[in-house]
Amino acid sequence: MKKLETIAFDYPRCQKQVEEFQAWLAGKDELSEHKDVRPFFQAREQMAVLFGMFNPRISWADRIAWEFDIFGDFACDLAVGEHERGAYCLVEFEDALSNSIFQKQGEKATREWGKRFDHGYSQIIDWVHKLDGLTPGNDLLARFDRHEINYEMVLVVGRDKHLDGGEKQRLSWRADKVLVNNKKIFCMTFDQLLSQFSVRMKALADVAKGALEAAKAAVVKPADPASGDAKAAPNAPPGNVP
Repeated sequence: MKKLETIAFDYPRCQKQVEEFQAWLAGKDELSEHKDVRPFFQAREQMAVLFGMFNPRISWADRIAWEFDIFGDFACDLAVGEHERGAYCLVEFEDALSNSIFQKQGEKATREWGKRFDHGYSQIIDWVHKLDGLTPGNDLLARFDRHEINYEMVLVVGRDKHLDGGEKQRLSWRADKVLVNNKKIFCMTFDQLLSQFSVRMKALADVAKGALEAAKAAVVKPADPASGDAKAAPNAPPGNVP
């Protein structure tokens, strides 16, 4: 049974990996789950930690596991969580081919839901079914070090370039409106995932910048003794602020 491993967030490394994600997508039209997706994400654990943002109960993800055994035959491609809060995000990756989300069926003008999308979605339904049938006990304790957990689910599949406007709306509607055991499944393309990650990294950078500016503003420069001006505020921290 795979174990959740401790991970500490490293912003510079994560930013670099998100930039690699952007370049990777720009250089490929289609993605194989086993040859492209899994190796790419498994080599970038700092970026993978960002999946924690899809569970609002996670303040800062500090646990990660790949191909994590949920129970028996059921495993998710990635689990990210916060140990102290018992909150997790369970992720399923599928491929990104032209028919991964929607595929042509017969003479119909409107494409039907693709086999790869349905496969990933059904996998997640099986997780929920399994987890919902468990009473708090030793199985959860062995996997999550807790008798109860809170979890959200993410399905990443396909590319924006393979969808027309109506198909994007159908994907968005399904992700927003369809519930599985009163839970939404966050369904998104790899391009949409990159957008989410980029926004989160910018938000973190803005917070850090704001904190630095606030620290600098709290320091009052010493006045010129010859001018008779007031000295630095007594609450100003000693030394220089970078």
